[in-house]
Amino acid sequence: MRRSFKIAVILFLFSTSGLWAQQLASPYAVSFIPKSVLIDTLNPSSILSNRAVERRSKQGIELSKTDVPIQRTYLSKIKSIVSHKGPASKWLNMLYVEATPEELVQLMSLDFVESIIPIRGGMSQQEIIELPYGYSESQTKQISLHSLHVHSDNGYDEIVALGEGMLIAVLDAGFVGANSITISDQLKTTTTRNFVEGGTNVYQGSSHGFSVLSTMASYQPEVFIGTAPQASYALIKTEKELSETPEEMFNWIAGAEFADSIGADIINSSLGYSTFDDPADDYTVADLNGRTSIISLGAVAAARTGMLVVTSAGNAGGSSWDKITFPADADSILTVGSVTQYGMASNFSSRGYTVDGRVKPNVSARGEGAVVYRSDGTLAYANGTSFSSPIVAGAAACLWSTVPNATAQEVIKALEISASHYYQHNPRIGYGIPNLDFARQYLSAVVDGELPEIVVYPNPFPDYITLFLPDGESLPIHLELRDLYQRTVATATLESKRYKALWAPGETIAAGTYFLYIERGGRMQVLRVTKLL
Repeated sequence: MRRSFKIAVILFLFSTSGLWAQQLASPYAVSFIPKSVLIDTLNPSSILSNRAVERRSKQGIELSKTDVPIQRTYLSKIKSIVSHKGPASKWLNMLYVEATPEELVQLMSLDFVESIIPIRGGMSQQEIIELPYGYSESQTKQISLHSLHVHSDNGYDEIVALGEGMLIAVLDAGFVGANSITISDQLKTTTTRNFVEGGTNVYQGSSHGFSVLSTMASYQPEVFIGTAPQASYALIKTEKELSETPEEMFNWIAGAEFADSIGADIINSSLGYSTFDDPADDYTVADLNGRTSIISLGAVAAARTGMLVVTSAGNAGGSSWDKITFPADADSILTVGSVTQYGMASNFSSRGYTVDGRVKPNVSARGEGAVVYRSDGTLAYANGTSFSSPIVAGAAACLWSTVPNATAQEVIKALEISASHYYQHNPRIGYGIPNLDFARQYLSAVVDGELPEIVVYPNPFPDYITLFLPDGESLPIHLELRDLYQRTVATATLESKRYKALWAPGETIAAGTYFLYIERGGRMQVLRVTKLL
């Protein structure tokens, strides 16, 4: 694409006012791992008075682990971290603390801490303990990635999906700032390669790649946390900043082949092409079939190696070109469009579909007002599918790391099915904004071979329930919600549903725990669900 579609469209709208917020300490109960003590070895008089021992003896009550005090080393370590340490309960094996979000991150890294429970009226003990995202909170929550970052099957309190173990190759125009600005104390850059000037120096020319990288790799609690801060990164320069020639597409293919050779799991490419310095080299909109552009053929070849190729849709929306740019038309890759903070399609985001009718972009994420790092170390609001693409690429790394046996194509399908407009896809946002928590449930079901089961999301739920249906058969779904006394509180029949269905019983029932009975195709399934306040 021309420079107007590449670097110039990145609008940095930085403001120093109103962005920083003080992080206040909130009350929590820190739950410790089970006490490792043999009851038979306990000396009652060493932990209880004679009178207390006598009272228990009269009633036939024996000593238990709940009588054993919490280790002082645990309490001392936590005191050095939190804003305030309160009393401990040996019975509950818990300690009262008041901690900031940043302090919570440190607490959750302690091997003797089992969980952290908020103490506040109206809060569920399964509330998600979130990372202190800072400025990136909105763009992270828009795709529900925060639920993966802290998800645990036994209480939503364990950080398990920050992209650890995944290698992401970033193909871009240069990474000025990446070797001088600290965006993470643990940034894992495994290798660099320059396919424009040659060699390994990628820290020259453009800083565009650094801003792209920051949306994924940043880890500055309370300031900015990217979508995959524990992933490893390969920085690959393929784009010339001051010209636009077909050779750059071959640079891209060479970069993708290099990514394959080093074992990259994911490629993120915030580059796109359509017109060149020499008009004789230009493509036309009619070429958007995934089989004409040389770079699109290269992208398909990359996808066939098992890598997940993620690319920006382009910033040509509203221009004379208007459509997605190459290689965004390629089959088997994940093309990402841009939306605003309100989930509306950005005016500049390139439109689909392909000329042969395939849905592109596949999904969309924050690309308008996305928070990124600049090469001078400041944070900025930036516009462009250049940033929605890596936001999704990092999220995909987290998703894939939770289900490592999945294939790249299964990851793409999970993101599509989870998206907000799966049934109402359109040329502006494709299938819509992905929901990473829902995508994780679907992907787990696919890999575990449990597709006959219907996945319910979210649980706990507010007013609505989304049901993922495991096949494309158009069948009615009979739903019945019963309370703990097996009294029916809500029923519905949803006719002719395929893949996904929505039910909203929450407006008429009270908060609490229920049993959801689901009958579809002669098969009954019962799930325990919780209605939120």
